[in-house]
Amino acid sequence: MKKQLSVLLIALVGFTNYSYSQSNSAEPDFGVKWSGFVKTDFMFDTRQIVNAREGHFNILPSAENIVNGEDLNDQSNFNILAIQSRLKASISGPDFFGMKTSGAIEAAFFGNSDGSIGELRLRHAFVKLSNDKIEILMGQYWHPMFVTAVFPGTYSFNTGVPFQPFSRNPQLRITTKGTIKFIGVLFTERDFQTRGASVSKSGMPQLHAQLQFGSASKTLGGFGVNLKSSRPALGEDNLTSTAFIGYFRTKLGKATWKAEATYGQNMTDVLQIGGFGQASNGDYVNNNTFSTWTELNGDFSETMEWGLFGGYSKNGGFGEPISYVNGFLGTVESAYRVSPRIGWKSGKLKIGIEAELTNAQYGSIDSNGDITSTGIDSVNNFRLLTTAIYNF
Repeated sequence: MKKQLSVLLIALVGFTNYSYSQSNSAEPDFGVKWSGFVKTDFMFDTRQIVNAREGHFNILPSAENIVNGEDLNDQSNFNILAIQSRLKASISGPDFFGMKTSGAIEAAFFGNSDGSIGELRLRHAFVKLSNDKIEILMGQYWHPMFVTAVFPGTYSFNTGVPFQPFSRNPQLRITTKGTIKFIGVLFTERDFQTRGASVSKSGMPQLHAQLQFGSASKTLGGFGVNLKSSRPALGEDNLTSTAFIGYFRTKLGKATWKAEATYGQNMTDVLQIGGFGQASNGDYVNNNTFSTWTELNGDFSETMEWGLFGGYSKNGGFGEPISYVNGFLGTVESAYRVSPRIGWKSGKLKIGIEAELTNAQYGSIDSNGDITSTGIDSVNNFRLLTTAIYNF
């Protein structure tokens, strides 16, 4: 770890010095701008949770675990972590055959697993080509169903998961410019992968098409469709899964209102509940999931902000009898979350408080492939989070 950090620091200094020398040469357009933030979160949960990175990435409250009449998951938890802290290099350079060029490399100390917490993790790494009509992005960036113009502004790093799609993917993205934008993406999977199946081994990339209307500064909306082929095992047929998204963002006086809905099959790669199963005839069957969220946010003053997030997800089951399930929280029948927040900001520092009340209704798969919750109690978790974010 120390060796990795030393190499990184040497590279940063060398790159910064090189960009400075270039800025004083015959090619003044080349350079690098550093940005990022230091973020510390204080987290208290009333229940054990399904999570990543020692509870930092909160997803849902854990199901009941009854031993001798006692629910062992009905226990509180507290932690303090700064692993979300981030560093980004924004790169500019000379034109490429008349198209403007730019790039970015972004990393955080979140690690790639619980065992690598505190180590650098690649978030984004891409180059862009653009002119007045089109923008081309090549590299690792947000999944197209994570719409950067319309996503929850929660202080929690979960950013609305599992109600909001969340993933970063290596991709080729083409975006047209104007008040009506077409977004076409060809992409694969890396850190966020389909549970129990491989997109790469299917021989087909994921494909996404999206239309976006309006302006993020006023009113913006859009809808898209996603097509995925994944192979559960070599020698078996591919499983084709589709997903749909619709969203909008608008101003309501001094507040901003955002909303989004998704409906799709086998969306475990974007951290949605569900997955796929195998029917009695050996065919693989998709699980269907509907999720939606909405958020209002605004400013009380120049130094004080507020927000209110709400999300709901419903597991639609498989629609036919299955012999086994491979997925992510595939027996959760439904879930919801309500999350208010308030923050104080001055200069580059923000201190915020956020509460999350999350409910999960666990169930089981009946003989028809539906999710039933008969005889199973729902569970709740209340998280109180305090955060300090210093931007640079």
